[in-house]
Amino acid sequence: MAAEGYFFTPLVLLILPKKCHDEFFVKFNFFHAQCLKLAISKALGYGIVVGSSIIKIPQIIKVLAAGSVEGLSLMSFVTELVATTLTTAYSIQKSFPFSTWGESFFMSIQTSLLIVLYFHFNRKPSSAAIFFAIYSMVVYILLSKYMYQHLLTQFMSLVIPLMAISKVLQIAANFRHGHTGQLSFLMVFLLFVGAVARIFTTVQETGDLIMLSTYCMTTCLNGILVTQVLYYWNAKVVEHQKSD
Repeated sequence: MAAEGYFFTPLVLLILPKKCHDEFFVKFNFFHAQCLKLAISKALGYGIVVGSSIIKIPQIIKVLAAGSVEGLSLMSFVTELVATTLTTAYSIQKSFPFSTWGESFFMSIQTSLLIVLYFHFNRKPSSAAIFFAIYSMVVYILLSKYMYQHLLTQFMSLVIPLMAISKVLQIAANFRHGHTGQLSFLMVFLLFVGAVARIFTTVQETGDLIMLSTYCMTTCLNGILVTQVLYYWNAKVVEHQKSD
């Protein structure tokens, strides 16, 4: 049967190439190694993108409920925002599949909101407005036709140290405070799982060494953050009881 003979074929071809569609649904060869890896990678990729659209919502809710950003590092947010924004712009300019970088787009939006909340709860509305204006201008420039590819690639090489700095700043703040404050366990756990999955999808779909190195590094550092939240779990409870 030809690929176009199935009613679901157009949907499948949005995700998989025609060759893999035929292997699965014409030849019924569901264990074709290359296509199976690609199908798993696409499923993981879109799963990560969907999950990332709400990945920082637990953190945002926790901040709003507490009315506080205690224990959170502003510089960690800023450096992470720069890294995810560069990843988004780089991937768009390189025409990478959305399934390989979509979470960076959603995380940029949510991280920028956390920065605004940080300024809000520290009573600095003017800083929030300035941040929003500067960030909007930077995003416009990165995505415009005037952005040189080689320059954007150079910027992308900064993502690894920026993501490292972002995570290390939060890790250091946790050690310094002896607790993780309003840091959300669900968020850091989902970030850890997502980074692990991204290693696989990057190898399968882009092979980009910069992005692969970034995800390997963030997997390790997110793992440390997960460990810290668990280790300081009781410390947060004790601090809350003392403040009551």
